[in-house]
Amino acid sequence: MRLFRNLVIAASLLAAPALAADQPSSVRITYVASPFNVPSIVMREKGYLDEAFAAKGIKVESPEITSGAQQTQAIAAGEIDIASVLGGTSAILARANGVDLTIIAAYARSPKAYFLMTRADGPAALAELKGKKIAGPKGTVLNQLLVAALASQGLSLKDVEYINMDLPTARAALLSGQVDVATLAGANAVAVEKAGGKPLTSGEGLIKPTTVIAARTAFLNEHSDLVRAYFDAHHKALAFMKENPEEALAIAAKEQKISVEDARAQMPLYDFTPVMTYDDIANLTADQDFMIGAEMLQKDKAIDIKADLVAPSAFEVK
Repeated sequence: MRLFRNLVIAASLLAAPALAADQPSSVRITYVASPFNVPSIVMREKGYLDEAFAAKGIKVESPEITSGAQQTQAIAAGEIDIASVLGGTSAILARANGVDLTIIAAYARSPKAYFLMTRADGPAALAELKGKKIAGPKGTVLNQLLVAALASQGLSLKDVEYINMDLPTARAALLSGQVDVATLAGANAVAVEKAGGKPLTSGEGLIKPTTVIAARTAFLNEHSDLVRAYFDAHHKALAFMKENPEEALAIAAKEQKISVEDARAQMPLYDFTPVMTYDDIANLTADQDFMIGAEMLQKDKAIDIKADLVAPSAFEVK
């Protein structure tokens, strides 16, 4: 018995260096502040993410990748481990096309926070969009809003000139008269309105967007403890927002370069509850059906949202 116990101890000592070698020296987690991602903004300002991983001797790298398509390409290439804010449509398209990612939580639900914006002298109604130049980030919720708005008028992307631009560039192009309409959200939409622009429509009644938190499936499977460390930081940020709402608004306003009053007006547009629900699954399934109908996704590539894309743990209180 003593010999067996000594062998077990020796084996565990030999295994320890191998286990340590398996632990990465750094994790790569995207930072996406726009359109109004207050938990991420607070998490960075308060250092919660660095703190959570420093306890494990791991450095956090935070590339700022706002495009959903670019985030999923980076996941596919193994260049990021966690996409902290990813449009549900981007996650679906990526998984349907073979990118091995998994949704690990919801980030936000916010149909009223997405807009088609124009200048005061721009189109007066959605029916006037045919032939217009429209700027915005492709492969995102805003892309989906544009398709839905056009479809409501019997139009499609083929009826407009759709130019791929990030949010600040699209806002600038709209205000300088280079495009007729921009798909915008958060501070960028507020800036256009303050400059005399107007919303043609919001996402309400057209889309039910769910942004999510997604991880490389291999990272999730191999480093569940590091995923938990990420959620420790995320929940710390949510708790801070609840306990210190005015300070959280001030932090978000500073990052977004807007007034606290504008930040306060934005906050009610978002539900940041991270636990996934079956309503979220229904909305994501409807998003996939919509993308198939709009020829954004081939029907034979459709996935089972719950079984193929969402981790069972996403439905649990973390």
